[in-house]
Amino acid sequence: MSDDDHLNADSYGPLSLGTSYRQIVDSLTQGVVIYNSLGEIVYANKSASEILGLKHSEMFGNRMSDLISLIDEDYRPVEADDFPNAHTLRTGNAIYMKAFGVDIAGKSRRWIILHTKRFVFEDGSLGVSSSFIDISEYRRSNLAASLFVALNNSVVHTTDEAALLQNMCDSVVKIGGYGLALIGFGENDPGRSISVAYASGATDYVYDGMFSWSDSNSTGRGPAGMALRTGEVQVANDLSTQPGYEPWRERAEKFGFGSSISLLFKIGTQPAVLAVYARDKFAFDESAVNLLKEIASEFGLGVAHVRTVKQLAASLDGTLAALSRLAEGRDPYTAGHQTRVASLGAAIATHLNLDKETVDLIRKSGQVHDIGKVAIPIEILTRPGQLTPLEFEMIKSHTLVGGDILAQASLPWPIAEVALQHHERLDGSGYPKGLKGSEICLPARIIAVADLVEAMSQHRPYRPARGLDETLAHISAEAGNLFDAAVVGACLEVFRMGYAFGSSTWTVSSRYI
Repeated sequence: MSDDDHLNADSYGPLSLGTSYRQIVDSLTQGVVIYNSLGEIVYANKSASEILGLKHSEMFGNRMSDLISLIDEDYRPVEADDFPNAHTLRTGNAIYMKAFGVDIAGKSRRWIILHTKRFVFEDGSLGVSSSFIDISEYRRSNLAASLFVALNNSVVHTTDEAALLQNMCDSVVKIGGYGLALIGFGENDPGRSISVAYASGATDYVYDGMFSWSDSNSTGRGPAGMALRTGEVQVANDLSTQPGYEPWRERAEKFGFGSSISLLFKIGTQPAVLAVYARDKFAFDESAVNLLKEIASEFGLGVAHVRTVKQLAASLDGTLAALSRLAEGRDPYTAGHQTRVASLGAAIATHLNLDKETVDLIRKSGQVHDIGKVAIPIEILTRPGQLTPLEFEMIKSHTLVGGDILAQASLPWPIAEVALQHHERLDGSGYPKGLKGSEICLPARIIAVADLVEAMSQHRPYRPARGLDETLAHISAEAGNLFDAAVVGACLEVFRMGYAFGSSTWTVSSRYI
């Protein structure tokens, strides 16, 4: 039986309340605390005691700032004079629906939403009433959801392994509200050191040689080393007293870290540790530990996903290169045509400020846009002079054949669409389907311009090269009619900036090309 079970009715505070009123207030699930003009607690209901984790006997006659610490939603400490009840008592301004974190020595942080209002007691003195509800579980669930959304977005949108792991550390700190998150890898050098590769937050805390996973070295007997060595989660809820933390205790105090957790995860077969540091003590209760276990697992899965995507991308690049060689190998007069079209198409797309992924897909689309020519007799492809109407219809069929080949290969959008549509024209005069305007996808509109510029400016057995100036004048004259005006404008601009076919040094933007 607790101390409070022995208290009489007046033990809820020295404030005189009617029995019926007190019963009503005590039945509420929200906490209620009343302060006098000195800021002292004169009444607290049962829910207030339960939510704050304080006995009634601890509360009465004391200021709340002497019993608990508060942080705001940005994890900044709240000074005693700025405690909600003190602020309302001093200014008369009510506080409505504001969230605070409640820290009590030896206990995990709880979150509340609070409302305060100033009033006048019967004797004419000022008082403040405060009511609040516990939102710890809601906040924890919301935090978990926000973290997983951020991590999944990083996995989906990041193709670089190093950038992914750094983004994940950033998310743990910024969304989770922790002081530091780091990833270290266990090395097999003589000292079995842990190399810290990624960190976010108070990164100055970390220094070379800080951790190891050697059981014969004091730097290996801390949480990070133990996690790597044993595979078990290491929770240090009070770094000022944590056994084995002697090498870093003074440094942790200097940086204001109260607790930490270290978790093993693997990147492929390589062991790694995720270490997270919190400003407050006892930050890692069971729910926080379970969440961070899932987060650590997400780190490993995320890297595996990026590596798989890279392997698929390399496979795709190899496939497209082989298809490109197959098409151009049958037509020596157009050798390199698709590569040059791909390069110009990517330059135009970059100048249009398309994202990196789209630029890369347009480049890939250009590399195989003429793959359908494998179905056309080589005598027709290489014949000098004028084609007959039937032969020209056969040439035009390469768009349908190419679109079908690439569609059956299940390649990413818009590779098949570009092969099918790169001879369509805005006014509907193109082929094979006579599409108009926005019916033609933007990547195909880009490759259409790049294809024509490359073809007209290069020599063919059935006609001499038209020259770049004449070619650019032609597409400029047809901008908005046959060709997308914005695409033509971008094409003219990249050539004005010095673009040349076959150049290995010219770039539109160092970001992409």
